Amino acid sequence: MLSSNKIILEALAVLKEHGIEDFVLCPGSRNAPIVHTICQVKEFRTHRATDERCAGFMALGLALATCKPAVVVVTSGSALANLYPSACEAFYQHVPVIFVSADRPQAWIGQMDGQTMPQEGALGKMVKMSASLPENDIWHANRLVNEAVLEARYKLPYGPVHINIPLSEPIYDFTAEALPRARKIEYRETLLPLQDPWGLEKDVPAEDWSNSVLILGQATPMDRVHPNILRLTHTHITVIGENLCNQEADLYTNASDIDWSKMKPVERVLTLGGHIVNKELKDFFRKNKPKEHWHISHDGAVADLFGCQTAVIKSDYTKALNIIFQDICRKSQKMELPLKKKRSANDKRTALIRELFDTIPHTSLVHLANSSTVRIAQHARLKEYFDKEKHTSRRPYIFCNRGINGIEGSLSTTIGIAMAAPQWQKVFAVVGDLSFFYDQNAFWASPLPQNLHILVFNDGRGGIFNTLPVPQEHETSRQAIMGEHNLSARHVAMLHNIKYLEGEENMQEFINSEETTILEIKL
Repeated sequence: MLSSNKIILEALAVLKEHGIEDFVLCPGSRNAPIVHTICQVKEFRTHRATDERCAGFMALGLALATCKPAVVVVTSGSALANLYPSACEAFYQHVPVIFVSADRPQAWIGQMDGQTMPQEGALGKMVKMSASLPENDIWHANRLVNEAVLEARYKLPYGPVHINIPLSEPIYDFTAEALPRARKIEYRETLLPLQDPWGLEKDVPAEDWSNSVLILGQATPMDRVHPNILRLTHTHITVIGENLCNQEADLYTNASDIDWSKMKPVERVLTLGGHIVNKELKDFFRKNKPKEHWHISHDGAVADLFGCQTAVIKSDYTKALNIIFQDICRKSQKMELPLKKKRSANDKRTALIRELFDTIPHTSLVHLANSSTVRIAQHARLKEYFDKEKHTSRRPYIFCNRGINGIEGSLSTTIGIAMAAPQWQKVFAVVGDLSFFYDQNAFWASPLPQNLHILVFNDGRGGIFNTLPVPQEHETSRQAIMGEHNLSARHVAMLHNIKYLEGEENMQEFINSEETTILEIKL
């Protein structure tokens, strides 16, 4: 039997109508009727997590892997506050996560009653919409939940939303037999062709794109450029990208391969997608500012990365590039980029990541943690294979919490991705020691997916600080800044009964393992 609360039934029925399937459930009393009802609906897939911080990132991983919204359900009070880090990441990475919080009746907030605080709007600007459902108006509740789903999944840019559900006693009343048939509000948007500021008309001279580059930023599988239009563009102008753009490697030159000290200034830069990691690239264009910088974005927001932006284009990436290509192909000549000489990897982490990328199955998924791991991985190339049936190259997708680039949530997101992936599809996390130990509560997920593989680089400190001018002479401040420690992942693995390996000589056993495995490399 389901909860007798009609608002709970209506809210979940709307989510069902929209085809939402994955729910990460956290323990609690006030959210018990929501959790119980979710568990009784056969169309819903449930995943358990004890730590709300981890739960938010697990939902993020589920949404990334499925390209559909994922829901996380928490109880009242400070439980909701623990979702803020994952809300930040989902907001800046444009991932549709739906945060659902149970709440106490509004009259009891601020009256010294347990687990009460103002919950509507608690996630602030890091959600696209925050709605607190009425306790007795089904129509209003239906409309608000529909609006929340549309904001999260259908209105560009995608992103997180928050649904707050105040519940009065009695809450442990289960008499409903099934969810009602709820109203579903559909969203349609006709993307009109861009206006013609670039001379696409036949009687207007074409722009000269010969001294231009296209730079691809971070993209999830949900919003990357269609490879066909990118392949056409790549034949006419220079395209620069990184592993995080998740495009086929033969469609762009990796920014890490370019000798930026020998790079010549360009007239026009076209950027699209999310964050760009390569510091040399950003420094070059900030010092050698192009005359024009156009940025294609979902939300039309200004992103003046190089300090010289001249245009922002609000559009779907593929559609905008398809229209601009009509002008590019009329007058263009690809630039020759100065490339670095191929060098062997002197850094152990770089060499091991290269070995990992060269060896993992092409069906794998990779999740990079933050900071040093992401930067080092830019110097490695994922092995691709040619799909004879589709006549395209394929490689594993790379995910990364680069939306806000916080230390929290790396393992939790990876676990969420692994939960959504089939058992035969291996999921590899590459993580530093601080990120690993910070997010170790992620291993409370039950059950842990067996396709999960975690490579931990442990140098007893934050690796990024090895490249920064941290004061070395003062021991106390150095230890505090760099997060120095003497911990080992072995003990975490023992605690959670996870297979543990140590040392680079075990890399192949790690990759071939058919169970949840941690490989720790001590540097």
